[in-house]
Amino acid sequence: MLTVERKLALRSAVNEWISETFPEHRWLLSHEAPIYDADAGAWDVVLTTKRNGVAAIPLGSLLIADDGSLLVTPSPEAVVQLLSASNEATHVKPECLPVLRDGCEFHCGDGIAAAAAMPDRSVDLLLTDPPYGISRRYTCENQVPRRLRSNGADFIMPRGYFGAWDEAIEPEAWTAVVLPKVAGWAVAFCAQAQIGIYCDLFSDHGFVAVGPMVWQKTNPVPFNHRYKPVNAWEAIVVGKRSGTPFGGEMVHNVFVHKSPSPQQRIHPTQKPLPLIAEFVRLFSEPGGLVLDPFAGSGTTVIAAQQQGRRSVGYEMDEVLFTSAAERVLRETARMPLS
Repeated sequence: MLTVERKLALRSAVNEWISETFPEHRWLLSHEAPIYDADAGAWDVVLTTKRNGVAAIPLGSLLIADDGSLLVTPSPEAVVQLLSASNEATHVKPECLPVLRDGCEFHCGDGIAAAAAMPDRSVDLLLTDPPYGISRRYTCENQVPRRLRSNGADFIMPRGYFGAWDEAIEPEAWTAVVLPKVAGWAVAFCAQAQIGIYCDLFSDHGFVAVGPMVWQKTNPVPFNHRYKPVNAWEAIVVGKRSGTPFGGEMVHNVFVHKSPSPQQRIHPTQKPLPLIAEFVRLFSEPGGLVLDPFAGSGTTVIAAQQQGRRSVGYEMDEVLFTSAAERVLRETARMPLS
């Protein structure tokens, strides 16, 4: 009988094997609930790709004894080959997607270099989340990177270290190029310690009504919650050109939204679509051009299309762009053409 206790023990054994065997691929892997194989006298657990909005692909099976010991495991080399083949089969090549829909562009490339070629004051809303080096490898990340919920369901712990793409870019380096292109509002996420830096830079470039805003998360990661307050907010700096209209009235500068769960994300720092859509509505007008030079998961592009704005986004990392482009195509296909 598959009790909750046994399910936890079996899936914990699989998690430990995944973490030890696939240190570079563990975030792409998941596994199904154990099924008892009477012929083998053991529990069969199917290893799969993570769903991430698409059907999971089987990658092999593990046979596990009642005590959690692994009797049979798939070949790691075969799993990696199948994983690579599934990625090639399901991903659209970046060069195939220079323009997604009328008024909606998403490019694989350097957003700062692209912005430099744009005319000054040609962008109605800058809405972006530049990398600011927030990731730090957790002490536990190399030890127990996966957890199980109390009912035995698999849960992947958020990563502390996001990878090379999260190397901090100096605020002065990108704002000097991009802010002159903005004719209306500029909205940028930033590290909490950078609020003053960005406020000064926005003011130096002639923006008014400059100040911080807060995204309050209703589901913050409870990391180290026994030892310090949980970080439940992210910082945003906003400013506008004089005379630019505002799409709200008596709107507070604290925006409360749930953060996407790890299972829903294609990007470690993905922002909630309802939050970004709210910013698009408040800080631009229908038909306006929204720019995101650090587009990541493509949320800004999707939100702009949803709110009836034109958009252009850039993502430099080809792997991230490929997943994001698929997401943008999928989400914008559901929306009517303007």
